[in-house]
Amino acid sequence: MLSADEEAEFWVFYRKTSGVLFRKAFRMCRGQRDDVDDAHQSTYLQALRHWRTVSGLDDKQRYAWLATTLTREVLQLWRAQHRSYEVRLWDDAGWQQIALAAAVDDGSIEWGIYEETCRAIARLKGRKQEVLALHCLAGYEISEVAEMLKISPSTVRVHLHDARADLRALLSGEQVNGDGDV
Repeated sequence: MLSADEEAEFWVFYRKTSGVLFRKAFRMCRGQRDDVDDAHQSTYLQALRHWRTVSGLDDKQRYAWLATTLTREVLQLWRAQHRSYEVRLWDDAGWQQIALAAAVDDGSIEWGIYEETCRAIARLKGRKQEVLALHCLAGYEISEVAEMLKISPSTVRVHLHDARADLRALLSGEQVNGDGDV
């Protein structure tokens, strides 16, 4: 059980970090509000349970602990639900949500450029689109993407390489013919 001072310190920490962590959970759960809420709440319950350890960390380490715990909670939630890892990047509303979350997190992204990039990614097909979104937008490691999509890490790297090449061509205004994907 925490002392009154420790509990007060936890709530200050919660108010300071909750918004950023919620946006990260939103991106990781691809906007599925129930999943976002579950992952967000579970992460802070873990932080509260381990507060004596977490409180001894500096701010950067605390955020890293939160981000790692959130990732574990999301993966655990998805595994428990046996959900497929389909990425619906062709849904315009979904792109707007992803773009908004990224713009809020990092003010250095110009909205117009980000929207154009999102539209170009939406034109990619199949695995190229999934791999690019999971690795570059959602921030998953190549090994995590491979596990989610049930393909090998080397296949993820190939799709990522091809997707980036197609994306470069689309953003420069070139027609992408390649293997007929775009």
